[in-house]
Amino acid sequence: MHRATRSVRLIVLCLAAMLLPGCGVERSTPRPDHDLKQTVALCPGVNVSGPGDPAGAGRVAKFYRALAEPVYKAACADDAGRLAHLIDTGSAGAQHFESNACQGCNGGEIVAMWRDDYRLDLAELARLLETPPRWSQGGPAYIRGNRLATFSRGWMGVPAFWSAFYPDCQAEEDCELASELATSP
Repeated sequence: MHRATRSVRLIVLCLAAMLLPGCGVERSTPRPDHDLKQTVALCPGVNVSGPGDPAGAGRVAKFYRALAEPVYKAACADDAGRLAHLIDTGSAGAQHFESNACQGCNGGEIVAMWRDDYRLDLAELARLLETPPRWSQGGPAYIRGNRLATFSRGWMGVPAFWSAFYPDCQAEEDCELASELATSP
């Protein structure tokens, strides 16, 4: 009798586990390509079109597409770790990455600040990079509402890099100045 009771309990536990959301054969974890297809549909691509190159097909546009695309893809995928890595390993590193105040922060701390202090959904960074950039001698600046992201063309042996992202431009004087310069004719 004791053996039968244990077997019944085991069967009941197995059946209960199968009824839990996400459990069982019918509700298995989505295939990796499932998420990729959804991301592709929601993320049409970084925009590098600009004056004199409306299709974004020129040499300069290709250069900046290669630079901005990893940032865009990480933001679309909500991959905070990848964004932090891009900040830390960029030509200038986290110590020269411009953002809202975060003294001595590494890339992970900067991205955490965007999420925690500014309630930024990383998809908002991707949407920003879908807008047409404003071009300056230093590189493209993306401005949308109160947000600004810039990419630097590099200089004197320093390769091009993702140079700044401000989730709240009004809170930083440097961001407001960069925004004004990017929007002036």
